[in-house]
Amino acid sequence: MLLENVNQNALVIMLIVLASAGAALLAYLIIGRDMAPVLWGVILIGVFLLCFFSVKMSLVILILSMLLSPEVAVGSTVRREITIRMEDLLLFVMTLGWLFRIAIIKDIGLMLKTPINRPIIAYSAIMMLSTIYNGLLGGISLLAGFFFALKIIEYFFVFYIVVNYVDTKEEINRLLTMMLVVGFIICLYGLYQVATGGIVAAPFEGGNAEYNTLGGYLVLIGSVAGGIFLHTDSRKERFALAVMIVLLAILLMFSRSRGSWVACIPALLALFLSAKRRRYYFIFVIIFIGMIPFFLPETVRDRALYTVSQHSYNEPQVSFFGLRLDTSTSARLFSYKVALEYLYKHPVIGYGMTGFAFLDGQFFRTLVETGIIGLAAFIWMLSRVHTMIRQSIANLPGGRLQGMAIGLLAGFWGMMGHALSANTFIIVRISEPFWCLVGLTVVCLYAHNEDAAAVPESEWSSVQKKRLMPAAVPRHAKGAVSHVSLSGPAIGPSRTG
Repeated sequence: MLLENVNQNALVIMLIVLASAGAALLAYLIIGRDMAPVLWGVILIGVFLLCFFSVKMSLVILILSMLLSPEVAVGSTVRREITIRMEDLLLFVMTLGWLFRIAIIKDIGLMLKTPINRPIIAYSAIMMLSTIYNGLLGGISLLAGFFFALKIIEYFFVFYIVVNYVDTKEEINRLLTMMLVVGFIICLYGLYQVATGGIVAAPFEGGNAEYNTLGGYLVLIGSVAGGIFLHTDSRKERFALAVMIVLLAILLMFSRSRGSWVACIPALLALFLSAKRRRYYFIFVIIFIGMIPFFLPETVRDRALYTVSQHSYNEPQVSFFGLRLDTSTSARLFSYKVALEYLYKHPVIGYGMTGFAFLDGQFFRTLVETGIIGLAAFIWMLSRVHTMIRQSIANLPGGRLQGMAIGLLAGFWGMMGHALSANTFIIVRISEPFWCLVGLTVVCLYAHNEDAAAVPESEWSSVQKKRLMPAAVPRHAKGAVSHVSLSGPAIGPSRTG
């Protein structure tokens, strides 16, 4: 078979890419012209070849790129901020490399059958149908809408790559450790920004930094770190995670993301209700909350009070129980109202991706862009994810991996709170780690489930994966898994003509 020794081939490819990059850099130094596109081209070609020869090694690059890759916009539309970033290009190239491997080598099917497949396919189909329909009517730019929908679908490919190619406990733990290491690096980078007085944001965001992006990521990775902290058997890891959680909490305060602060409430509650060592959790939270009044920076306090203390005579503000909300929060609420007013014109499939003016709120945005059936499919998908996480928690014997699943459950509810005021599941730096963690959790369920009643027989493939551990196979389905190919601010629909 082709590629009998993947590791050696992958190493050779990496050496070739490094040599090519070195040659391009030398040419830049000699010629003195702008060689940045050439360098990026070499890197993207190298990533494509690496994904083709070694998917598992490409997963390492994917995890490192989630928060540590440049995010430089290379394109946008006039009417709407539709940017293509280097991180998006990296994910696109990785997806192509994976698909080419499936088509040429045929070492594995396109999809492992999971209960999440149908809602993912339904939601993706509705996005495309709505976008094509509205594009043909001339309501939106078909090209921009298509690529925006494709970008979201690529996040699902992260899930499928993990589920199809991660198959042992050691690999799960290795990838999980890498995600935590990246989170720790982000904490150190963020604290450096705090110390130097800069804007707290993810690396390489530059002047386009969004508070909600880093804040949402911190809530997600902090939840997972908290779940592992409460369930790991390693004292060294527990100590390291305790340090990381403290740094995450400090950085989250300085992120200035009020939506992320709100997201902490359901995340902490879910973690408390699911964790086994609630005593340690309760003590830690009480101590931290008790220290807040003494260490809360004035800038953070002002940011929190700004929500109900701002008074503007030029812009409309919403009054809530006698409190006047700030103009930013009021603008969000006004935009939701206008979106609902426009929805009656396209209630079933919406205005298509990018077919409506920008909305900061995942559920309202999904509703207005894909209609009622799109929102229903989106909620169906999330509910299946929630069910799979809970099944993993129930079937894992305990320890680090169960802690990951419990932490992801807390992070899931944190993302639900975050999505009330942000486009959580569109943001690449939140969606990529989220779907990667979902994939790892699903692999845990498949790899450790011994109780046939835990997962309905109709949801399992007729045969199980050869490469999974023996405990992966329900008693009624021994073998190898089969794969299937498968009135406020002006706001309204955006028009192309």
